[in-house]
Amino acid sequence: MEEKEDNQIISITEHLSRQKVSRIDFEILVNFYEICKKKKISEREVSFLMGKVNKYFSEILNPFFKEHIKTEYLDILPAIASTGIRKIIPNDISPKETIDIRGTHTRETDKYSEVDYYKFTVTYKDGTTRNYRWKIEVTKGSRSKVNPELLDILKKLISRHYFHKPKFALNIYIILKSRFKNAFSPLELQIALSKLTNKSVDPEFALQEGVDNMRITYSKILNETEKFLEHCQDHKIWISSYVPLDFPSSKYFIWYEDTDENDKLLTSIDGNVLLSSSIEELLTLLKSNNDIFKAPVNLEAWLSGMEALPPTISVTYSPKEIIDGFEVDSVSVDTLADFVNFYNLIGDLGCQNERFESLLEFREVGELTKVWDYFCNNHLFKAKKHKELSFDKSKFIVDFRELVGRFDESLSFD
Repeated sequence: MEEKEDNQIISITEHLSRQKVSRIDFEILVNFYEICKKKKISEREVSFLMGKVNKYFSEILNPFFKEHIKTEYLDILPAIASTGIRKIIPNDISPKETIDIRGTHTRETDKYSEVDYYKFTVTYKDGTTRNYRWKIEVTKGSRSKVNPELLDILKKLISRHYFHKPKFALNIYIILKSRFKNAFSPLELQIALSKLTNKSVDPEFALQEGVDNMRITYSKILNETEKFLEHCQDHKIWISSYVPLDFPSSKYFIWYEDTDENDKLLTSIDGNVLLSSSIEELLTLLKSNNDIFKAPVNLEAWLSGMEALPPTISVTYSPKEIIDGFEVDSVSVDTLADFVNFYNLIGDLGCQNERFESLLEFREVGELTKVWDYFCNNHLFKAKKHKELSFDKSKFIVDFRELVGRFDESLSFD
């Protein structure tokens, strides 16, 4: 026992041994441990990426205990260590081969940290031996600062519905790493997620922890509207609304993904788009049917699964708001996105039936395609440097009004 800066260090050493240990389990642990040390991935970070509590991997590293990395977790080790599976799992060792382990385990604790030292010797079946020394440190009671840039990125993912389905920490980390290279560490991600799961800090972006196959998950705490939209996503059927330029009220329709994986607007048997003046009227029409339309494959499950969820629209298409947005000096990204959504909707209708094919011709006007190409290349696919939007605004608005008029005719607004 020794004193250091008025902080008492307690040290306990024990001599331990283990016999008939699976060699392949041990070699997997050694290989993975050494790779993580080289890449400066801590035991706490490994535990986090495995979806476990902070000490999970530290306890597995105790060579004198019977715990080992479970088979179902072997597939995720290469992703954690960013390496090939053969660098972790050897293919030249018999599954039945065993080893003996003997040595010491020393634990030093104080009010700041807990450190485990393992000094041990492995004896192989041919009598040869190899010595190992491992040091595993766990800091106590430390308060780590949240990376504000990472927190903002996670909030954007939340607002874009990424967390509407539960996500494992490793999947979140891989997404961030692919987009931002090595900008953020697993520990920074754990700290940021911990802040977001504190529901009192920022309720709008609050996440909750869950468990899937014994691994911790993170998901958005959905309100009733979000639950309904997630229900729509599950069944690939959505309620949309359209606000015509020259008519006083909105019209509601169904947009869905068909069995051929093409997006379509629900039409009647005679080919007209099914429109209603309210969501309630639309739902009544869908429930009664009366053989006036061919039902999407998931319609019955979508209707029956709503229960007490409040039905709401997923997208509103408003040509007037789009035109107003293009008439200002600087066109916003939101306006560009609204235009592209409407442009794509017309493409969906134009491709689903011969009677609507003429719409495709009016989409392919130069100024319209310029704006569509610009948004897709500079915003949708995350270009590093955005180019300037160059187009004839006056001609664009004229062409857009023509496209809207043709769309209204197709919906029988003429």
